[in-house]
Amino acid sequence: MKIVVKGDLSPLERTDILSCCPDAEIIAGGDDELAPHLTSAQVAWGNLTPPQIARASALQLMQVITVGVDHVLSPELLASSARLCSTRGMHGATIAEQVFTYMLGIARGLPTLLAQQQKKSWQPYRPSLLQNTTLGIVGFGTLGQAIGKRALAFDMKVIGLRQHPAPSPYADEVWGIERLEELLPLVDHLVLAVPLTPATTNLLTRARLKMLKPTAYLYNVARGAVVDEGALAEALATGQLAGAGLDVFVTEPLPENSPLWSLSNVIITPHTGGYMADYRRQAFAIFLENLRRYQSGLPLLNEVDKRTGY
Repeated sequence: MKIVVKGDLSPLERTDILSCCPDAEIIAGGDDELAPHLTSAQVAWGNLTPPQIARASALQLMQVITVGVDHVLSPELLASSARLCSTRGMHGATIAEQVFTYMLGIARGLPTLLAQQQKKSWQPYRPSLLQNTTLGIVGFGTLGQAIGKRALAFDMKVIGLRQHPAPSPYADEVWGIERLEELLPLVDHLVLAVPLTPATTNLLTRARLKMLKPTAYLYNVARGAVVDEGALAEALATGQLAGAGLDVFVTEPLPENSPLWSLSNVIITPHTGGYMADYRRQAFAIFLENLRRYQSGLPLLNEVDKRTGY
């Protein structure tokens, strides 16, 4: 088996691969180093580019190091027989904590209080509670359930939306995604946690944003293109929406001229929700397990349906 790895591979990682696949030929490096080996590679760890995938006619498995795969689902990959696997499930805790950083920060008035602190201004502020509020989670997969689990501990009512609804211990109710417009007027807090696919692009349109209560808050840890960003900025500026916590944007880095920067009711983070100090180690563990499964003909972890994008 020939395995190509984009980037460096530590001696320990190489040893771990060989302990799993003793006869493997491992090629690691940049594009120039990989180029002569693409046509005969069966497995890739890392995001091959569309031209690389087009050349990799023998490729059977591509393991990417991210949860989202919208950036790699090129026509070349769709036409390839290679199976695609992500790191789905690895980020549940860290992104759920990011969401609660937003929710607690906004509920307790931290943006206002920090601004007052900079001015040495002592102005009493009345915070609000998460308790007894309703949280809607659009995209109730592994990530959405990690958020729901924590929300229930705050005595919030949790309604999850997903393509194939099923009861969950981490939600009071789980609905089908087709009930989105029914959900929007009910929530005090709305989390977007769906993958970016043709079906979810611009899912939260201007018209749907207007269905939210003016006291509601929006948190986007999905992809920027899931929401109409211009309409969102208008809604936040005019009081149509109470506030937002945003980790993802249509254009990243967020342009300096974006009106979102100047809004006092918005918390902006630079797409850091999925960060973990041991990210590579955890991603490599998934790759190693999938190598074992691939060799044994077992179901792969986190295999993506390339037609649906998740």
